[in-house]
Amino acid sequence: MPTTTETTILRGGEWLIHSSGTDSVFTPERLTEEHRLIGRTAQEFVDNEVLPKLDQLETKDWALARELVKLGAGLGLLGVDVPEAYGGLGLDKVTSLVVSERLARAASFGATFGAHANLTIVPLMLFGSEAQKQKYLPKLLSGELIGAYGLSETGSGSDALGARTKATRQADGSFLLNGEKMWITNGGFADLFVVFLQSRRRSVHRAAGRARLGREER
Repeated sequence: MPTTTETTILRGGEWLIHSSGTDSVFTPERLTEEHRLIGRTAQEFVDNEVLPKLDQLETKDWALARELVKLGAGLGLLGVDVPEAYGGLGLDKVTSLVVSERLARAASFGATFGAHANLTIVPLMLFGSEAQKQKYLPKLLSGELIGAYGLSETGSGSDALGARTKATRQADGSFLLNGEKMWITNGGFADLFVVFLQSRRRSVHRAAGRARLGREER
């Protein structure tokens, strides 16, 4: 009779204190041909479109950064693991990791890509309302909208539980945000912001919404 092997999934930092079998550890040798093809597409995008323009990007040419995000979107590199219903490709997390690994070579543009694809699209996909997903995900995945991620603050750095930015519910059901953020990748030219903040219940929330920052606030 055939035998079956159970794979234990370790969560968070459990890998530090529990043993794991080789079957639960993903290695590059397990990449499928599809993984490799998408990885090659991402690598060619970086080599041909991004690296030759690094000097221009370092002058804070945000129009060029937006153009490159759109080019990556046209190749299907944004939201590869987002369901097709929202404009994604509906592939697996390994594919997402392969793309991110290739884009990491693109210096500061790698951070632009990561903040947009991994820190804006993914939280919205996981925690946004259905109305928010329908409204924002297709435009984020096409590069029409650029996303940013507001976590860090002067007093707490990137400690999410130490954030002091607060949200107060208004009479019309909206929220008024009060606080200060810093080190916000894409913050100077983004259209949509994912912001970490405290509600009156002192729990950390993510608030997604359109925003415009004045020069003084950037």
